[in-house]
Amino acid sequence: MSLDVEFICKGGFGSEAEIDVQLRRVFPGIGGTIYTYQAIPVAFRREFSSSPNVGHRLFLKHAIIKKLEDYFFKKGFYHYAHITRPLGSTSEGYIYEWAFGSDVFPWYYSDDSGESIPVELDDWRSFVEAFESAGIDLKKDCADPDNGRLSQNIIHQFPFGASVSRPKLNRLWKRIDFGDKSVSIDFERLLSYLERNEADMRENLRVGRFEMIKLSCKYLIYGEKMDPREFGELTMLVRDYRLSTLSHLNTRGVESSGAVKLF
Repeated sequence: MSLDVEFICKGGFGSEAEIDVQLRRVFPGIGGTIYTYQAIPVAFRREFSSSPNVGHRLFLKHAIIKKLEDYFFKKGFYHYAHITRPLGSTSEGYIYEWAFGSDVFPWYYSDDSGESIPVELDDWRSFVEAFESAGIDLKKDCADPDNGRLSQNIIHQFPFGASVSRPKLNRLWKRIDFGDKSVSIDFERLLSYLERNEADMRENLRVGRFEMIKLSCKYLIYGEKMDPREFGELTMLVRDYRLSTLSHLNTRGVESSGAVKLF
């Protein structure tokens, strides 16, 4: 067993990928490999697709969504983060924070007469509407295809307290699975959103994050045809984001911790 990457268990699989749960101290990815002092519980999503750089592309897709959430959060659209942090990538898959909790809860209850009572998931409507305004559909693929009354791709961290008489679940949940079959991005609408809100996003996000979002969009649209100078800039911006994110996670739960290192 490597001290840098410890396999914990299988975390599930779908039509596009399989997930390993790991404790990890080494994080390869765009901008270089980063080592953390503390091991971090993560998901490694290994894609079934043989498309070139599929892992890096999914990392960037996830990063766009996460940084948009940071903006929505700062603006007060909702008040609990529902997107995990992407942390690294390889050509075949990518790494993100593991979301602890239950992967199934009911979207509907049945009352004594058999009538379906919809369950209100706190923050869900605000969350979906915020991303929809930017051309990203996060409500897609969130119901079990074999039983639409049950959820999927939402990890609820405390799925208790709801009932027929009180059909409401709290906001302690995370949306997962950003594969192409689960989450679609309308890049024309997203780029238009970025253009309309550029000044406000720059004011509310850390320096460089707006550029990272925009250049990530360009890479996902143009791939290897992207201007090499812009790709070089994207690489540096992603490295800064990953160093910042992993530095934060590296100190979570401990009084002090060694610094993260870039190799």
